[in-house]
Amino acid sequence: MKKLLMILTSHADLADGTNQTGVWLSTFADAYYEFIKAGFEVTVASPKGGKPPVDPLSEESDYTTEGITTYHDDLMAKMEFGNTWSLDEVGSLVYDAVYIADGHGALWDMADDARLGKILYSCLLNNTPVAMVGHGVAATFALAKLRPDALSGLRITAFTDTEEALLKRHRHIPFSLTDRLKASGAQFTHAIIPFTPHVEADGIFITGQNPASAAMAAQELMGRVEVEQLFCG
Repeated sequence: MKKLLMILTSHADLADGTNQTGVWLSTFADAYYEFIKAGFEVTVASPKGGKPPVDPLSEESDYTTEGITTYHDDLMAKMEFGNTWSLDEVGSLVYDAVYIADGHGALWDMADDARLGKILYSCLLNNTPVAMVGHGVAATFALAKLRPDALSGLRITAFTDTEEALLKRHRHIPFSLTDRLKASGAQFTHAIIPFTPHVEADGIFITGQNPASAAMAAQELMGRVEVEQLFCG
């Protein structure tokens, strides 16, 4: 059975000190069910382990998806989400693919996590495909600490400054993800219309711009695994 590591943020608070953030729930649920339907064995992890925070905004009816609806009635998925492995526990294991979900918390706890950097560096060495969605793309900065040229010329997308402003989060985050990716040498792209699906694939990396891109990024990741196994098997 194909093994996939799904990584979620453990960080709960925005920079204003009053509003909460966490995992953007649809980017867990929508991708999770794509992987389960395709027969993947999914291990869910987070920097701290245990139950990660959920961004309250992502649970509002305006952002409900089919994946979220299914998740609310799925006891097994709730158990996996509520008891994630820590990155210390999964860092030495081998997976066929890695998926990193969206959530503003990733700007705090994924951008500088040395354990995550080592996981992604191992993926790079072993040609293991990695999909990242929205703020989860901040994980590339942890990789860049080990391999400074990792983002140079890389075609990539992520949550945009325009989307931050429309969500009214732009004043409450530690840095602009867009600006930092560009400063690291990445070729940043995005959809013309905010909050619409957009995915880029370059090398082992698949990046989705926003929550609407989660299922598409997951499907691209699964296709990449199938191709790798076809040629390597």
